[in-house]
Amino acid sequence: MNLLNQVKPGYYFLPQNQRKYFKTPLGKVITNKQDIIEIANKINQDNSIPKIITVGDVTTQTFVELSIIPDIAIIDEYVQRKRVPLLQIPDVIIVEISNPAGYITSEAWTEIIKSLKIEENKIIIKIIGEEDLLVLPSILEAPLDSKVLYGQPNEGLVVVSVTEEVKQSVYELIRKMVKINED
Repeated sequence: MNLLNQVKPGYYFLPQNQRKYFKTPLGKVITNKQDIIEIANKINQDNSIPKIITVGDVTTQTFVELSIIPDIAIIDEYVQRKRVPLLQIPDVIIVEISNPAGYITSEAWTEIIKSLKIEENKIIIKIIGEEDLLVLPSILEAPLDSKVLYGQPNEGLVVVSVTEEVKQSVYELIRKMVKINED
């Protein structure tokens, strides 16, 4: 079953009464700094991984400090509501997109699709707003066997290996959101 035929890029809103479903990590949570370094090094050495996507400033910064530049980094320059400086990564394309907290905009979703098609450059998608929910279209759109990494607040790093099963879980989460017509 091709989930991408069932869920189309669009403008989605996460209602307050559905937020509890979004707190469960979509992959393995790594809490220990040494384990994070080991996982990052394994990911970096595995040439079979089609795409590496980081979502969040701390996650992206952690990988950059380990000399691992993700194919796509989605950041908003905020960590727990405190402003942080733009990451300095050489030779990347920076794209600015608006995405309010509690939403997935069609503009942000479409930019993820577009960025996944770029092979020759690394991309930073700088979000004006909040990037948290963009983990969902990142997983849905990423090629199978890609890695999507994001922070679970006050818990650790979540490592998602993109599989059909994970895409199905993300599809179910997006179905809990309200799709807004953009007429």
